[in-house]
Amino acid sequence: RKMFKSTHSNLTQREFEVLKLIVEGKSNNDIANELCISEHTAKAHVCNIIQKLVVDDRTQAAVKALKEGLV
Repeated sequence: RKMFKSTHSNLTQREFEVLKLIVEGKSNNDIANELCISEHTAKAHVCNIIQKLVVDDRTQAAVKALKEGLV
């Protein structure tokens, strides 16, 4: 599982943490608070994840993450 994770879509460890929180339905503000980062940084991570997973929004990112067993 770990090997699959690291090779998939080049997500960083931090982006995986953020992705997990997106799947849990957390907002950028929630993510920022939970990871002790600014909301701006949380939003940047979310944008990177959406680009790397080649999806249109955070909902699609969550669906893809679940479907492909990323989280």
